[in-house]
Amino acid sequence: MAGVLHKAMPNSPKPLTAPLAPDLDFSRNGVPTSQSFDDIYFSVDGGLEEADAVFLKACGLPERWKDKAVFVIGELGFGSGLNFLATWDLWKKTAKPDQHLHFISIEAYPWSAGGLQKALAHFPSLKDLSTELIAAWPGRVKGVHRMHFGNISLTLFHSDIHPALENMDARIDAWFLDGFSPAKNPDMWSDFVFGHMASHSNDGAMVGTFTAAGFVRRGLTKAGFTVTKQEGFGRKRERLEAFYTAQTMPKPVMDTPVIIGGGIAGASIAHWFLRRGITPILIDPHKHLKTAASGNPGGLVMPRLDLQDRPESRFFLSAYLYALRLYESHGHILKKGVLHMAMGHKECDRFQKIIKGAALPAGQMRWVDHEEAQKLFGSTLTKKLGGLYFPCALTLSPIKTVLSLTKPCTHLNVQVSKITKNNNIWTVLDKDGKAIAQTQNLFICNGANILDLIHEDVRFTSGQINWGASAKKPKCSIIAGNYALAFEEGILIGASHTHVGAGENNASSLKNTQDNLQSYNALTNMELNAQSFQTRSSVRVTTKDTLPIAKKSKDGLYILSGLGSRGLMLAPLLGEYLVCKALAEPSPLCKQTQKRFHRKEG
Repeated sequence: MAGVLHKAMPNSPKPLTAPLAPDLDFSRNGVPTSQSFDDIYFSVDGGLEEADAVFLKACGLPERWKDKAVFVIGELGFGSGLNFLATWDLWKKTAKPDQHLHFISIEAYPWSAGGLQKALAHFPSLKDLSTELIAAWPGRVKGVHRMHFGNISLTLFHSDIHPALENMDARIDAWFLDGFSPAKNPDMWSDFVFGHMASHSNDGAMVGTFTAAGFVRRGLTKAGFTVTKQEGFGRKRERLEAFYTAQTMPKPVMDTPVIIGGGIAGASIAHWFLRRGITPILIDPHKHLKTAASGNPGGLVMPRLDLQDRPESRFFLSAYLYALRLYESHGHILKKGVLHMAMGHKECDRFQKIIKGAALPAGQMRWVDHEEAQKLFGSTLTKKLGGLYFPCALTLSPIKTVLSLTKPCTHLNVQVSKITKNNNIWTVLDKDGKAIAQTQNLFICNGANILDLIHEDVRFTSGQINWGASAKKPKCSIIAGNYALAFEEGILIGASHTHVGAGENNASSLKNTQDNLQSYNALTNMELNAQSFQTRSSVRVTTKDTLPIAKKSKDGLYILSGLGSRGLMLAPLLGEYLVCKALAEPSPLCKQTQKRFHRKEG
């Protein structure tokens, strides 16, 4: 169950902080209670039995999902996650391997992993599932968080109920209304809530709830639900069930999707199609997908931390945590842990504000002084102001990671010169004008060559890296103006930053090499020799406001670009978003964030 103590965020941004913690009390025979709302999270007569009777059976489950390729449940009040685990357990026993369940839940006061563990320990039959949930738990972090457990996707809105429902992009087949008592928490049971439930409901959507309060029954009826009273569970005499009739939404046509661009953007889209049993065609001129920055031998997965609470600021946190989960299972990880050193007192002050806001939990981010930073890095550091340490941040091999994500795809190593559309079919042409692929669902992710195919307001920067052996290999990667990656062949240093035009010469230069190495030498008092370092230069695509482009442009045309130097962090979640958009599945991005990333064509 969940509560609402504060209203939606005003237009002027507030500091980005952790959401409020639940005020838990476990003194009632181990049943968790909210001291703020003076209410329990699940029934003292049996939480698991309540979930089965009040929510699963009330919504006609499992029978209603037996013939559905995708079934969507919406829950108001995630709490301890018991309803989700009960649903997961039933799904495992009754669903077919090719079915997909989306479980979407809203929680204004997210629990810690420790709190979940304490509450769920009372349900030993769910131990294996609760262990998986806790291992993937994002913690008390604002935003929309998606986690995957086999063919189940859990999407959590760590947000108040009103902005969450306003910005949810999903059609729901079953609703679990599990907020605190309507008498103690009326905001969770308002006409606003019921109206948005109706607007998000598929035809035949059903509602289960423990309450039989008259204003809840009247509110659901006013919103268009057909409501009936049923025998209550445990000590409750009655409860409500409801049914909604709506216009049936047409299903999208999904043939074999075609993806142009084999870097991390295209690879992420390909991976989420493959996960759904759909094998895309991936087109890239380079045989081993050594495209742009994705062809570098090393790259960082780091969070972008903003001081102000905006939709994109929350997205960056969610994207970072999502990327970590993907790369733990499908990435080629070279090193864990990244230091970000403050370059001056102004940046030091900013870092201290970030720590105070705790937008990421302590297990994901902490302040380190100069002495601890040197111990973590394993060498002398001339920057003495300290910095932020991210113990879960990753150094990856982009090439091996991309290959891991895309191996089962159909690969075409061809340079695309043009795309055309006729009768809703996109045709992809090579440099000789020969058609090499056709599809109703085309994804453009070709980075530096994007303007050859479509018009977008993008900018290009050239970045040069250098890598080679080092007498003293760092214990972790570091950012201090430039960056240095602890990497399997020694050390990788980068990157230069030069604005270039589309198609301009992107050659490496001795000056950039010297600048990169001098930056590292100044940071560590070492002397690296330029002659022993290899060099690579690639083009990054950015936008004027530094936010990515992720959108459905024209019918059947999808674009993922403008990732700049953060492609490894941004692409996994944006790839999932575009795949969900193509398949009409619930989005992992709220509507406000989608608008920020949907650029008009230039």
